[in-house]
Amino acid sequence: MHYNDTHLTFLREKIMETKVALFKSEINSELSLPTNVIQTINVDEEGNIYFFTSSNGVFAKNIDHPFYAYLDYHKKGYGQRLCISGKAVIVKEEDDDIDQEINNYGMTGKSIVLIKMKIMQAEFFGQNMNQQLTLPQKIKNSITHIFFPSSEHHFKFG
Repeated sequence: MHYNDTHLTFLREKIMETKVALFKSEINSELSLPTNVIQTINVDEEGNIYFFTSSNGVFAKNIDHPFYAYLDYHKKGYGQRLCISGKAVIVKEEDDDIDQEINNYGMTGKSIVLIKMKIMQAEFFGQNMNQQLTLPQKIKNSITHIFFPSSEHHFKFG
């Protein structure tokens, strides 16, 4: 079931446009997944984001419960930021399939896991930086942004 296709379409476009994000999980154990930079593989129509991340050891594949996680997408020079939070799980399909995908992305080692994260909340901050602005327009936009910050969008799923 789709809650709001326009919001999800917008988020999918921004995620796939940026692709790279800072990943942080909230697992409180020595087997936790470290905070690191990830590259998005896919965002499906249900609002799930798929990506590989490194783990602190081979034992991370034994984490069998969902955990809360954050992704922070930011592309330098574009003035846009997308912060996403949601429930994540380690995908446990056939190890051979995942190992093949890991090799396809040029990663090696047994400390890589595939994560599936369901978008539950998203915040987008930014402006359309594609247009060339004159100096007076930049000054006007800066003053307007200080007194009337309206470039934030909050989306809640679930």
